[in-house]
Amino acid sequence: PPSPHLPVAMKAPPKRTSRAAPQRAPGRAKAGAASAKGATCGKALADGRCDLPGHARLPRFSPLLHVGNQYAAAHGDFDVVISTVCPRALDGEPCPALTTHALHFEDGHGKEAEAEAAIASKSIAHGAARVAKAVRAGQRTLVHCKWGQNRSGAICCAYAVLYLGWSASRAIAHLRAQNRKHRAYAGQSPMSNSCFNRILKM
Repeated sequence: PPSPHLPVAMKAPPKRTSRAAPQRAPGRAKAGAASAKGATCGKALADGRCDLPGHARLPRFSPLLHVGNQYAAAHGDFDVVISTVCPRALDGEPCPALTTHALHFEDGHGKEAEAEAAIASKSIAHGAARVAKAVRAGQRTLVHCKWGQNRSGAICCAYAVLYLGWSASRAIAHLRAQNRKHRAYAGQSPMSNSCFNRILKM
């Protein structure tokens, strides 16, 4: 059950009926297969938007759970894809069909106004509920945003806090460690949004 010390907006929301998952995009690849555009975005070391396969495992949260960037859905074999931005296909084009659950909200990099923080808090809690449902059903699950650092990371950490009883600090530390273990990219700073981190710790 949700921890009683968390704010109302971070309580696990009521269950919603998920829309049916779309068919996978043609030409979808396993992790490691990459187009040149997706692999580098024109840089020697890709930034977090473009490194491939672009996702990290979170085994202490669940062996079924992965967190990643906008290319991760096209470079892994997932049953559930929770998207905070539109995912991109192997050719770099936007591909909404890779998403099973869209939950779009902004990453203000810690500069969110009060209204934006409230939206983020509710979105993070809803995302955590989606993760919990998928993991309980034994589904291989990806949560992704653009870089795979803040929005997706906050949802995965909220799952650990709300449904596994972890402290926010411990959850954030695990996500950071796994991000750095499985990925290497320019601008790497997982869970660097101070607003999202405060939401988790309230």
